[in-house]
Amino acid sequence: MSGAEGGEEVTHRGIRWRRARGRLAWWDEDGQRWVQWRPGRDAPPRPPDWDVRSSAGPGGRPRWRSPYRLVPVILVVAAVVIALIQVFHPSTSAVKAEAAAAAKLNGRCLHSDGTFNGLPRYSATPVACDSAQATVKVVAVVATGPGEPGTCPAGSSGLQLGYAGVAHPHLICLRPQHASGG
Repeated sequence: MSGAEGGEEVTHRGIRWRRARGRLAWWDEDGQRWVQWRPGRDAPPRPPDWDVRSSAGPGGRPRWRSPYRLVPVILVVAAVVIALIQVFHPSTSAVKAEAAAAAKLNGRCLHSDGTFNGLPRYSATPVACDSAQATVKVVAVVATGPGEPGTCPAGSSGLQLGYAGVAHPHLICLRPQHASGG
């Protein structure tokens, strides 16, 4: 049936419904008026196949290609791409900072501050080599990378200090301070 506004009207379960320009309304017998249907309000059951999602008008769900639907998808994709870039390409400033910190240790002495899993643990803060606290001397700093574990000179052992944002920290080669003679 055709309504007054160029839409269509049907009667469903004894209630008159009108659909025009993407809007739904139902006839309220008690109030003798048309009431616009809105999600979340009390209303009689809608006629079959009159789902609001099929309309593009106000009160209906926007179509999939609508900017309102694409914006959250674009934001999520952008966040995932940024996260992947940060994981697989660490900041050059963190890599440079680790390289500078490792280079500063070369030729300096460190002291042991306990053990971890049965191995000596060393402080990353250097101490004077002639002090009683000095237990090892850094004899070399070797760059490492994927597939390049790095090797220390003979008579020294390697240590890698973890550094946030650096996948392959430098190998710090240590020699016992007492064996080097100061």
